[in-house]
Amino acid sequence: MTAMIKVTEVPNQPRSKTVELFRQHINPGLVTLLEMGEYTTIEPLRAEGAVITTTDTKKILDFVSSYGALNLGHNHPKVSAAVRELLSCQRVDLSKELLSPYAACLAGNLSQITPGDLNKLYFCNSGTEATEAALKLAARCFKGQRPRFIYAENSLHGKTLGALSFTGAPRLREHFPLLPGFEVPFGDSQAIDDVLTDKNNREQIAGVILEPIQGEAGVIIPPAGYLQEVRSICDRHGVLLILDEIQTGMCRTGTMFACNHEQVIPDILVLAKSLGGGIASIGATVCSEHVFATAYGNPHECLVQTSTFGGRSTACAAAMAALEVYINDDLAERAERLGRTMVKGLKQVQQKHPGWIREVRGRGLMIGIEFDENILNQAKSYLPLHIPGLKNILREHLPGMVAAALLKQFGILGTLMLNNRSVLRVYPPLIIDEKELDYFISSLDDLLGQGPKELIKTRVNHALSSAGLKFLTSWTGALTGR
Repeated sequence: MTAMIKVTEVPNQPRSKTVELFRQHINPGLVTLLEMGEYTTIEPLRAEGAVITTTDTKKILDFVSSYGALNLGHNHPKVSAAVRELLSCQRVDLSKELLSPYAACLAGNLSQITPGDLNKLYFCNSGTEATEAALKLAARCFKGQRPRFIYAENSLHGKTLGALSFTGAPRLREHFPLLPGFEVPFGDSQAIDDVLTDKNNREQIAGVILEPIQGEAGVIIPPAGYLQEVRSICDRHGVLLILDEIQTGMCRTGTMFACNHEQVIPDILVLAKSLGGGIASIGATVCSEHVFATAYGNPHECLVQTSTFGGRSTACAAAMAALEVYINDDLAERAERLGRTMVKGLKQVQQKHPGWIREVRGRGLMIGIEFDENILNQAKSYLPLHIPGLKNILREHLPGMVAAALLKQFGILGTLMLNNRSVLRVYPPLIIDEKELDYFISSLDDLLGQGPKELIKTRVNHALSSAGLKFLTSWTGALTGR
């Protein structure tokens, strides 16, 4: 056995060593994919707010926010201070037998801001765990006699088995033994009503699970009144409404929770990502007293749904501090105001460069830019067509090429959406400076002004390095069935 790497040695470890260890022991395909966008060349040293500083002192603006987990940016001082204070006092961080005062107080605080009478909380470590708890809670309300749920096309609720069963993402679902459910188009309340009107269906369905705004589908905002209609349908047919606010919660869309826009109160609310203020991994499943009592009202059932690390004191302290920042700094209003400015600026870029952008859509600082892959037709001469299916792959990764160019040329960190590869994610931290938003808009303007030929020529040449060529060849083989 070779010598173990000491934790004190990690900061001085060469980036190449990190990349190689990641390739050998974690996810080689991900490393190759990131190499194609030149992300692996970045050596992050520290991060604060919306800015990541590299070892060579370059500044990178983070417009991904770890998919919505960094609404407060990196290492928010108030959240970091809360965790340091707890650890410096050597308080009990992890003990399930000794009730954590931090978990209790966080639950009390959250119950004051969650919609309606949602005041019973279960703490876990991630969004998919919180979704699992919500599904189990709903099914248990019907004593396990209703194992199915209605869910939306192109949704994403998590990658554990239960959450994945009711996630409308075919690429993620294939090859796994999933639970049966009913998939409906997002934004179509009548489709939900139609499923529930069938008595045979209704007697199998415990609830409807939805994102108020679909994130990974490309920031899809439903028609006005949709959530209110779904709430009414669930009440009429006697099933529960679960709202997944993992991405949309904690002020991201211009209100504390996205369901606040329509004053809709779900039966179960799912939270995670930015609940921990970007410091702690914490998720929460929130329900009413009635729902909790129906599912777990018997004292003998107190251990049916628990988590060893869920509700540990450090995570709850971070979440408590984060809540103070969200409320005291009025980040919901800030997200709404800056979001309107951002969308307006991006639409001006869209008009200035016809053919590039199909649509700009968003609410608050949850924004998606959908690109028009037909722009690739202007750069056919740079496509090595001897690789079967390459054109289709590049069409699917046009926003990825834009993101890679933004990083390389302008120091902006961006990425595409998991379920809609035509969309570039624009999720800046809510604490971002207005000048930094202007810089993103002007940078995208400059990049698109260079024309598709230059962008595609540069990105394709890099992608067809030895590693990238191997990756693309294997991918095209899979697409063509070889």
